[in-house]
Parts: sequence; structure tokens; C-alpha cells
Amino acid sequence: MTGNTAGDFPTRFLRGDGWRTATANEGVVMDLLSRLGAASRADLARLTGLAPHSITRLVEPLLARDLLTEGAPVIAGRGKPSARLALNGAAAFSIGVSVMTDAVSLVVLDLAGTVAAGRSARLADTAIAPACAQIGRMIDAAIAETGHDRAALVGIGFGITGYFIGDGARLNPPRLLDPWALVPLDTMLADAFGTKVWVENDGNVAAVGETMLGHGRTVPDLAYLYFSAGFGGGVIAGGRLLRGRHGNAGEFASILPGGWPHPNLEALRLAFADAGISYPDLHAMLDRFDPDHPAVGSWLDAVMPSVDLIASAISATLDPGMIVLGGRLPASLADRMIARIALTNPERRGFHRPSPRIAASAIDGDAAAIGAATLPLRAAFFDPDNRNRTGDDRHAE
Repeated sequence: MTGNTAGDFPTRFLRGDGWRTATANEGVVMDLLSRLGAASRADLARLTGLAPHSITRLVEPLLARDLLTEGAPVIAGRGKPSARLALNGAAAFSIGVSVMTDAVSLVVLDLAGTVAAGRSARLADTAIAPACAQIGRMIDAAIAETGHDRAALVGIGFGITGYFIGDGARLNPPRLLDPWALVPLDTMLADAFGTKVWVENDGNVAAVGETMLGHGRTVPDLAYLYFSAGFGGGVIAGGRLLRGRHGNAGEFASILPGGWPHPNLEALRLAFADAGISYPDLHAMLDRFDPDHPAVGSWLDAVMPSVDLIASAISATLDPGMIVLGGRLPASLADRMIARIALTNPERRGFHRPSPRIAASAIDGDAAAIGAATLPLRAAFFDPDNRNRTGDDRHAE
């Protein structure tokens, strides 16, 4: 069975019952193919522990719904030639939107995890109605660029800066996003866009994106540090987002005692201003970022003790396999920070406590937008057991 090219969606399945979702067992197969890439039925049987005939019963309906493609059989050593299965990116897609204090960005993500198009712009008006109108125009342009059939849209994920107050999808964002504060964003955004939406904070969605498309493919437990106008993050445990009781696990800035500098990029923008280089916002600073400017060194000198404390606390309390530095942090700056991070880890009897690897994000592009786009696809196809669990994804019809 051959796949469809981008834009050539299997419309005979678009409006049929069940095409937009996978069963729990089908989700296991799709999740493996998402993490591993193409694999044979024998590979899937070995990795899941299921009998070959059980894999066939799971795979055939997915092929019939065009959610998978199957290539021609390939001879690999002795035995019967095997065909490799892969996710059919053209079968479905989602939109991920990142709403920041100074800008909005979005991506179109297909079922195979490929970013098909993206947009980024300054947020012209922070009031929700005009902001949604601007986002809607950006979405229309991005979908038109891909040629995708809009009927194949699974949903829209939103990553918004701020923390949850424990009452549904109500966030408490920074002052610059006052219109988005303490309102039921899930229902408001669903009404504005006429489709199913997911709402998470930016640190959480970036961590989820890293899980599905970055380091999380090989590291099931990680802590994600999200650098933007503010500073936060997310926690992945056993391949799943750890949200906490109120949805705010990963608010790592709260580790810092009062008076300690927060390692956010707004402080870096002000450091550039002190050095005589004025940027109107982060969007402008990151567009023209010079990693070797002395202002960067001054910022690092100021914030690295805070980063050391946060990383040490994460290592001691969560014991993850990896700490990922990401968000809007330029890769060149992440590398400089990683070289300087010092964990509190005293020696005992000649041993140090095993510590996490520290790495820059493996995602190329806007981590929050990409992560937000994974939420609808993850709920529909890759983690169906949690499709309606309010503790995992904030969503509304």
C-alpha cells in the first residue's frame, strides 16, 4: 500500500466514524512507529511482545484507514522478505500555536511529526478577539501553503505563557497578556476557532514536543527548562507529562529564593540595553542575536548560580535521565550554559550520585508551537487511554 503525497488526503475516510482516533492497542503501534520510524511487523511483534497475528490484527485497520503506509518487501538476511510500516503523514494534521508576551507563532504538524509549514509574527493586539483573528489568518495561510485538506485537521493545541490557577484552563500569565488572564481559555478558543482545542502552558507543551520529536524518543524521563520572557519548564516521567495537582509541575523559577536573578531572556534583553544595544522586544533580539557580545557574558555571570541551583534541585528531587535547555533559547547560548552548569553533588566513598545528562533541545524551531501541535495528535492517535483525562490535556469541543 503506498502513501499519499502531501495535500492528497484520503478523503474517503475523513468523515467516517473512527478515522480520527486510534484504539489503545492501535496507539501502542503508532507510538512505536512515531519514536522509531519505519519498522516491520516482526519488529513490532518483538518490541511489544505480541504475537505476529496480533500485530496483523492491529495493523490492518490502520492501513485500511490510511493511517499507516506499507512499503515493498525488503530482503534482510535469511527468511521471508519483510515490508516496513510507517506513519502516513498525509492522513491527518494539527495546528500548534504559541502565544507569547510579544509574539505569536504556529506550525502545521502532520501525523508523521513533520512540520509542514510555520508562521511567526508580533502579536498586534493582546485582546483575545483581535488576537484570535490574527491567529486565524496565520492558520489559513499556513494550511494553504501545505495544500492540506482542512477536513483532516484533528485540532489546535495552544501553548500559553503563565501558570494554571487550579480552575479548569484558566491561566495567570505575565502582565503583558492581561486579557488572557483568569478566563476560561478552553471554551473561548474553541468557540473562536470552531474546532477542538487543547490548552497548556508553554513549558509543558515544549516538554511534550521534546518527548515526541526530540530527546524523549530515547530518554523516557527528562526535565525541560523553558527560557523565554519568563522562565519555567516541564517534567516528563515514563514518557508522559507530569502535570501535578494543579497543572503546574515544572514551575522551576519558584525554586529560587527571593532576590535571586531569574534566568529569563527578558533579563538578557535588558543586559543588551545596559550595553547600549536596545531591542524593542525578544522577537527583535533573537532575530539579531550575537552570542559573542559582552552583554551575553554579563548575563551568564548573573544567572548561572540560579541555573546551577535549579539544575541541582532537579537532579536531587526528580533524578531524570536528562535536563534539556530549550524554549526560545538560542542553541549557541544553550551550549555556553551547558559548559558552565555545576551540579551540587558531593563525593561519598569515592562515588558521586549519578547525575542527569544536560543537553540543548533537539527540536529545530519554536518548541512551544511544535509541542502544542503534538497535543491533538497525541490524544487522538498515540496516547488514546488519556484522550479524556482532564489531568493530562486541557481540551474542549
